[in-house]
Amino acid sequence: MALERRQYLQVVDTTVELANKVGGAEIIGRIVLDLKDESPAYRNMVMEAINRIISGLGAMDITGRLEELLMDGVLYAFQEQAGEGNIMLDGFGVVVNGLGIRAKPYLQQITSALLWRLNNQNPQIRQQAADLVARIAPVMKTCGEDELMSRISIMLYEYLGEEYPEVLGSILGGLKSIVNVIGMTDMQPPIGDLLPRLTPILKNRHEKVQENCIDLVGRIADRGAEYVSAREWMRNCFSLLDLLRAHKKAIRRAAVNTFGYIAKAIGPQDVLATLLNNLKVQERQNRVCTTVAIAIVAETCAPFTVLPALMNEYRVPELNVQNGVLKSVSFLFEYIGNMGKDYVNAVTPLLEDALVDRDLVHRQQAASVIKHLALGVAGLNNEEPVLHLLNYLWPNIFETSPHSICAVLEAIESCRVCLGPGRILQYSLQGLFHPSRKVREVYWRIYNMMFVGAQPALVAFYPRIEDTEQNTYRRYELDYII
Repeated sequence: MALERRQYLQVVDTTVELANKVGGAEIIGRIVLDLKDESPAYRNMVMEAINRIISGLGAMDITGRLEELLMDGVLYAFQEQAGEGNIMLDGFGVVVNGLGIRAKPYLQQITSALLWRLNNQNPQIRQQAADLVARIAPVMKTCGEDELMSRISIMLYEYLGEEYPEVLGSILGGLKSIVNVIGMTDMQPPIGDLLPRLTPILKNRHEKVQENCIDLVGRIADRGAEYVSAREWMRNCFSLLDLLRAHKKAIRRAAVNTFGYIAKAIGPQDVLATLLNNLKVQERQNRVCTTVAIAIVAETCAPFTVLPALMNEYRVPELNVQNGVLKSVSFLFEYIGNMGKDYVNAVTPLLEDALVDRDLVHRQQAASVIKHLALGVAGLNNEEPVLHLLNYLWPNIFETSPHSICAVLEAIESCRVCLGPGRILQYSLQGLFHPSRKVREVYWRIYNMMFVGAQPALVAFYPRIEDTEQNTYRRYELDYII
């Protein structure tokens, strides 16, 4: 039955609406036998309707006999599917997850079908089988079928030499799901054998393979680092450095997070040495991701393990390295928040040097550091060093570069949060009525920022103006309070 897409969707929508009115089990009971229809298009339509019914209404009202018919039909439709698309895959995953613990009697049969399909010559069939493993692994764990999962994971492990990248990505996704639910100690093959096989796969240039492989390596580093030698982890670090320049943001983020897990596993020194060395490269995106990775290592392993090496690296008289260090310190204070109160005095000399540097980007990055630092230590009795840094920051308000002036004004706004608006008002009053229009514009911009952010708190700090014959400027109520 060849239906146009619009008609196809209309039929499915009507079926789902009917199920909402009379009950999901009633409608599934009427259409379940159609999963064995001769027409692949019709089977797809039935599967999509069942998928949407169970997704919306659950599978609680499906009784024993209907449950058997449903699983039999779903298995038949999945194995007999023709053409591309994930309709059968999605439907199978939803049905098994909907049944939950009740799927236990059918898992042996499902596993046999999966193992047979993983051994198929057709790459698309192998890919769908691996994708289905990723969807049903949580249910297999719920049913206590660890032995079946071990059989599947050993099969997936044997296929890590897969030549088709799409299929390899799905195999890694299946392994990742099994590792997530079965844990590190019970995993078959052992984690110590699995990770060395993943290291060369990290060099694969296919995005799906990269993303799933990094996620799997990161999960092992997070929960089972002790099963792998430190040397193997360092080998992974070097492979991950290349992935910091990946086009896809999810891959870069996963790589950066994995650095944090590895640093926690083997200590930050070796990982940090690798990352600091990477600040010398010319490619900007690589350096930016390296700075984020350094900050995550600092957050994971405590800042005192990273800051000394970072500040020492600032002494290298190279623009890229110094900018990378400043950006790392900025991300570091952003991530650690109020933990930064212990490190404000330590980084103050570095920021002083950066704020008086001739290079515009140095001053911009230093302003960014002050922004995160001031917001992190607000209310924690660190006003003195922040005020000291504000004195170095203030001359930069006349910058003309859009990025630089934006960073400086954000830093001043953060200092307002930390020091209170009264301090910043004292700084800005001196230029509000300056003869030069360009000077007035910047000072009024700062004043307007304060007015929007903390207008009631400014009242007490306005200068006293003597009364005149026409006007009274004294604020007697404020004097009572003071």
